[in-house]
Amino acid sequence: MTRKDLVMRFAERMQMEPDAVRAYVDTFLDVVLDTLGSGERIEIRGFGVFQIEERDGRKTRNPRTGEPVMVGPKRSVRFKMGKELRERVRDAGTQSGE
Repeated sequence: MTRKDLVMRFAERMQMEPDAVRAYVDTFLDVVLDTLGSGERIEIRGFGVFQIEERDGRKTRNPRTGEPVMVGPKRSVRFKMGKELRERVRDAGTQSGE
């Protein structure tokens, strides 16, 4: 699903014009980016938790040359599903014939 698809689904459910909904979606995403960018976690009950994960630097090997390479520390976003989302994902898998 793209941002445009998301806006269209919101507009249909809320019976609003897509241009008006786009502002809400963009604002929501900006708040998420700002919050995670500042290192804070976001918890949406039933949906999940977004949080920053910091990894230490480590020594690894270049796969082409076999030479040792030092990879610096980095930050990434970790998402942990909430109970309701986990159940819906699980149930969707059983409904599709898996």
